[in-house]
Amino acid sequence: MSKGLTTKQNANLPDTIGDLSKFILVGREKLVAVRAEIRAIDKLKLAEDVRAQKLDEAAMLAEAVLDAETRMGELLKEIPKAVNQYKGAADTGGGSKPKKEVVADLGLSEKQAERLETLAENPDIVEQVKAEARENGDIPTRAQVLEKVARKKKGDDDYDDYFRLNMKICGELEKIIANINKFEITDYRMDALLENFDGATKSGETIKYIEGAREKLSSIIIELKKAEKRAKKTEVG
Repeated sequence: MSKGLTTKQNANLPDTIGDLSKFILVGREKLVAVRAEIRAIDKLKLAEDVRAQKLDEAAMLAEAVLDAETRMGELLKEIPKAVNQYKGAADTGGGSKPKKEVVADLGLSEKQAERLETLAENPDIVEQVKAEARENGDIPTRAQVLEKVARKKKGDDDYDDYFRLNMKICGELEKIIANINKFEITDYRMDALLENFDGATKSGETIKYIEGAREKLSSIIIELKKAEKRAKKTEVG
């Protein structure tokens, strides 16, 4: 990514590392709230344009937070680990502080600080994740960036194709779920459905077919719950 593009993106971000920390905290809280609104919209089956508006809002917030985290990572990398000449680094009274203290003043663990520095070291991947999210109507995340970086470090030449495939798979699942949720269950519709089954054989085959689909959905739910637990541990850690 060019230096000009970086400068343009950082132009609207806070100047100090302390203000960046506050910006990120508030941004993440807002993002959680908007994600909750999107889930509520899905549950209530509100108009698609309402959902699209909230999704755009979430994506913009996520991009802003990613940019701020990347910028914070840049500033953290500038702070020497031992003797710190970076004045007032964390807006906690000024003066020279070692990097470990600056990180602690920001309320970050060393691992969290390392993740932010990883973003700063890979601005091209940050931009790629943001671009792919826009293209697929998704929300970019720090976890996606870190995963791409990890795969790149392992020498996986197919990591770009891997994530494009991920996006495709997620899109397929979303369509399946949307179609299921659109299917209305009423007495009239069930009567009309049952009229189509004129024998026990056909009914039995359909039951097996539906049960197979249910097992697949159950497996997906189990894996998503595992991923949710891992994500919560990552945010805490």
